[in-house]
Amino acid sequence: MTTPETSDQLLVVDSCTETQARIAQHLQGRGFAVVATHDPVSALATINATAPSIVLTDLFLPDGAGLRLVKELKSRHGPCPVIVMARDAPEAMILEALRIGAADYLHKPITEEELAHAVQRARGLVPGDLADLPGVCRSEYQLIVDSDPAHIPGIISWLMKTTASALLPMRRLHLQGALQELLFNAIEHGNLEIFYQEKQEALAEGHYEQLLTQRLAQARLQERRVTIHALYDKSGNRLVYRITDEGKGFKWRSLLMRSQEVCESEGANGRGIFLTRSFFPALTYNERGNEVTITVPLE
Repeated sequence: MTTPETSDQLLVVDSCTETQARIAQHLQGRGFAVVATHDPVSALATINATAPSIVLTDLFLPDGAGLRLVKELKSRHGPCPVIVMARDAPEAMILEALRIGAADYLHKPITEEELAHAVQRARGLVPGDLADLPGVCRSEYQLIVDSDPAHIPGIISWLMKTTASALLPMRRLHLQGALQELLFNAIEHGNLEIFYQEKQEALAEGHYEQLLTQRLAQARLQERRVTIHALYDKSGNRLVYRITDEGKGFKWRSLLMRSQEVCESEGANGRGIFLTRSFFPALTYNERGNEVTITVPLE
């Protein structure tokens, strides 16, 4: 379900299709593309893929998953406001939802006016679009993050909303995938020294979370950080992202020289980097191979 000519995306998580349709109807013409899903699993997959501006979720999801979803969303995607809704929810449940990070509460059935006011308030919590801020020619951010891959989706969500919201939707999707690939590489292969074959075997055996826990527990690795430098350069008509890890680096030249057939084959080592470079040809590494830079034209 979508509204025409929208700029922001709102994710509705509710098992009732009538409620989903009613919310989409209420928001028609208010500058939102409405995406709906029925359960927490698909909700998390959707927010990872699309980075919506606001999430509106029912508290009474199957198996009591409403509060758990709010907590998970705030953990993974902190900058994204979450509005909770329910019919006759206990006051203690509402207070708990607000305590763990929900931005607002709506009582079902939701009226159009109440919904409009709630999303307007939530919009005020969303990082602004630099392209709409008069007078700004250049802005730079530096994030220093730990080596837990679970934090990557939230970091990417913040970067997309803060620096890249002016890009066309398809370009945003490509950039989101590129940042995800490069950050996972920096953390897993760089800082935690998890090599390709080792990761594939752990995934096949269902032991990957255990492998991560073991690496994060090693004193030699646990203090390593990843530095993300993001540059918004309006006058230069570009976005620049530089990601630096504290690992040993790798032989990036041989990887980038591989043939297209090898890199596009399913599961090939370096496939993600090859695809990232196909979307952003200006991808470069430093000599050591522990720092990668991509440049994205603003138009």
